[in-house]
Amino acid sequence: MNADASGSPPSRGKSVLFCPECRFESSLSDGWLVVSDGDERTIVCPKCGHVADNRPERSAPRPQHAD
Repeated sequence: MNADASGSPPSRGKSVLFCPECRFESSLSDGWLVVSDGDERTIVCPKCGHVADNRPERSAPRPQHAD
């Protein structure tokens, strides 16, 4: 069973990011630098400048029209 006997919630949320270089940890919305450049999104550690993630921006799905 995974439940804690004390009933207290876990100390970290599921959306916590970790920097492998300097061990900075925080939620994406609380500290990480997010840079959008055209079609790419880059997540940068605010403490050491390490690029933690770089990927294409998600685009909205295009509606398909019936011919």
